[in-house]
Amino acid sequence: MATAGHRRAIEDIESRPDPRRQRRLTERLVKVVGVLLVAAICASIVGAPGFMSRTEYQSLQVFGVLLFAAYSLFVTAHSRSTHVDLERAYSAHLEELSQRLRTMAYRDSLTGLYNHRYFYEQLAHEVERSIRYGQPLAVLLMDMNNFKEINDTFGHIVGDKCLSLVGQVISRQIRGSDVGARYGGDEFVVILPNTGIDEALATAEKLSEAVASAAALHPGEEAVKLGISVGVASCPDDSRSAGELLHVADQRLYDVKASRKIGRGRADVA
Repeated sequence: MATAGHRRAIEDIESRPDPRRQRRLTERLVKVVGVLLVAAICASIVGAPGFMSRTEYQSLQVFGVLLFAAYSLFVTAHSRSTHVDLERAYSAHLEELSQRLRTMAYRDSLTGLYNHRYFYEQLAHEVERSIRYGQPLAVLLMDMNNFKEINDTFGHIVGDKCLSLVGQVISRQIRGSDVGARYGGDEFVVILPNTGIDEALATAEKLSEAVASAAALHPGEEAVKLGISVGVASCPDDSRSAGELLHVADQRLYDVKASRKIGRGRADVA
């Protein structure tokens, strides 16, 4: 099902002018001008002998022929120029549509992060690269704290705003080489290339603190307090498989959530 963001993008694409239609209109206009010009020349030549001398009439004929020849040259040059311009415009138009469709295919419209599909593709690629070149790789799997209570208390509209806010925080905090994605529901993931476990844990702590300080939504008189729990796994220390690496991060995330529920710990990162 298309989201509101995707529907807006599709409507914007459909509203763009079609270069082929513009080309047809231009060609019709040139043809109309040509027909009117030929009609005017023929009418002048046919009606002129009654009130012109032979020399003037021959001059008019020559002028008509030259004018028509000039028009023919103009049409030829215009057609070539118009064809090139329209082809360029059409190619640019297709490239823009292609880019928008790629964005729709790989981006989550609510948070602006990459989606689940893109994350899996990049994780497999980064794990393979990590093993091939002997470079460390880390994965952060995050889950929002008490998100069900937020939805139940404030409604799903506020819940969506909270998800969007967390997505913005993640985008601002990670590096350009990192890949942030919405994993599903209230879960997020970040791929950290060339990152060891200690640096990954520090990044997880930074993200947790940034989300906690970004709780700035105020429906009515109440502020919504946000928080995330984070599970961290590294390659090749924890696993050399993309699926297993994600499983380790998920298990550590589960341990953090379980510890918070039974009150044995307050750490948000493991």
